Amino acid sequence: MNNPIDPVVLQLGSQMHSGWQEVRIRLSLAQIADTFELVLTERWGDSGEVRPVKPGEPCTVSIGDELVVTGHVDDVLPEYDAESHTIVANGRSKAGDLVDCSGEDIRLAGLTLLQIAEKLASPYGIEIVDLVKNEKKFREFAIEDGQPIAEALERAAQIRGARIVSDAQGRLVITHAVQREIATPLVLGGNIARGAGTFSDRDRFNEYVIVGQTPGGDDWSGDAASGPKDRTNDPRVRAPRRTLIVCDTPADAADCKERAELEARMRWAKGRGITYTVRTWRNEQGVWRPGDLVPVVDPFLGIDEKLLISDVQLVESASGRTAELRVSPPDAFAAVPVAEPKPKSSGSGSGKAAGWGWE
Repeated sequence: MNNPIDPVVLQLGSQMHSGWQEVRIRLSLAQIADTFELVLTERWGDSGEVRPVKPGEPCTVSIGDELVVTGHVDDVLPEYDAESHTIVANGRSKAGDLVDCSGEDIRLAGLTLLQIAEKLASPYGIEIVDLVKNEKKFREFAIEDGQPIAEALERAAQIRGARIVSDAQGRLVITHAVQREIATPLVLGGNIARGAGTFSDRDRFNEYVIVGQTPGGDDWSGDAASGPKDRTNDPRVRAPRRTLIVCDTPADAADCKERAELEARMRWAKGRGITYTVRTWRNEQGVWRPGDLVPVVDPFLGIDEKLLISDVQLVESASGRTAELRVSPPDAFAAVPVAEPKPKSSGSGSGKAAGWGWE
């Protein structure tokens, strides 16, 4: 159950704004910056002086005493008449600046993914947390004129088979996916109010071929430098379905292999997911977050296993609070090659998930 004493608080310096009547907070493994939208409607006579909220201000968003987003207010949308006023405040994590701002022909060489991320994010006051710790250096990495910095960072992370996301403190985290294991189960007929699935092979392939190019040098020349290529197969997808991706970042054959495996996993995760609506924002460890590994019991789809939460939307409206949790197979986010489907384990699951094309 939601604790009624857990207000959503937008803090701007020493000013704290609460009492929001509509809330939408999105946290995701698929976006580098988390987002929020807060709406307040008040009658003039009840509210007294209007509390100012200014765009561009540093801010935090908390649920009770738990920090959820650290960043900036992007938009303030006041609407009013003679009797009442409405204020809408939209904002994002600190990484929103990296989404909006572009580079100016930046050339970097001999740096790791962590070092590149620190070089590009430090001017914006964003700290980097590296959970992957890939020490392989890029021979060369470039940001073209006008390219968004976030896009360049995500491109570098893909080459290393990783993801870059924001955390509650506004830091950027280099990660694979799983952050913590949750004991609170999601149970259809229990805390799950509604489920909606996505089962699609439209953007999936049996074979992924990645072609890269690494600048030559005294110790690096010939075919190894001019035409690195590697591939991976997804045996879950019918053959022949083949795609070729030209890597726009200098990459050797090993980089191409990692990128191919990540591409297969990303497309698997996108095409296999279920969004559960639950009537609570919290589990026993706090607010639901992307990267939570959670037990799921769904007899309709025949699921009785631990799944990974990849997207969280926390919603508050006149009908109360709900959390929309998108779950996917955890292997779709793991730093391992896509493999043959695993046999169903014994348990309370009906085995029906395979019939829905879960794998």
